[in-house]
Amino acid sequence: MKLTICDDEKRVRDVIAESVREVSESIEIEFFSDAKGILAPGFDADILFLDIQMPGIDGMSAARLMRQSGKKTVIVFVTAVEELVYKAFDVGAFNYIIKPFGKKRIMEVIKSAIAQADELRYIEKIISEKEDEKHPARSITVKSGGANRRVILSEIIYAEIFDRRIILHMKDHDNIDYNGRISELESISGQDFFRVHRAYLINLAYMKSYDSRSVRIGDTDIPVARGKYRELIKAYLSYYTRKEGL
Repeated sequence: MKLTICDDEKRVRDVIAESVREVSESIEIEFFSDAKGILAPGFDADILFLDIQMPGIDGMSAARLMRQSGKKTVIVFVTAVEELVYKAFDVGAFNYIIKPFGKKRIMEVIKSAIAQADELRYIEKIISEKEDEKHPARSITVKSGGANRRVILSEIIYAEIFDRRIILHMKDHDNIDYNGRISELESISGQDFFRVHRAYLINLAYMKSYDSRSVRIGDTDIPVARGKYRELIKAYLSYYTRKEGL
């Protein structure tokens, strides 16, 4: 679990952090002295202690922008002016503490915020599992080593023909080989895969770089057949467009 403290007073940041560590040593703690850090695109935290009155962007405005961006972080406001917290719940704040705050109060708020964050994570996990049930991962079943194996297509890095058998190089570094035709695998694998060579079918999701002669998939350089380069570029651009929702 990650907890962020955003307050322009170092003393306040230190007191909150010390109290958090008393509750749990396993919580990752991050510090900011202004709101710029928590409004950065890559910011993510389970719990945020946020000062309302800070230079530049105030805490209330920062919280509003966070909610507009879809972040569900558990927010606890910190302020020296109690009247300011009346707007706290307009931005989905969980709780607040008034400066100067006592040890008992801060410990109670930390524990309840952790419980709330755990509950939100559990709810999101349940929702995610239900979505997975509605849209199960596409897979194939192959006979390898005398047993039938279910292979999730998205976990195939690339497939190659070797000694008349197909070898699937998997995300978990496992190799699965079976008798089959790579053309059949190509026909069922979908748009995320591309046949760069008669002997190779690659998953575009794992493509790191490419030129007219080869493409790098994971840690492997795979040859690009003559005449396939333009098709490869089109396939990758199509994949990237789908992935980014453009």
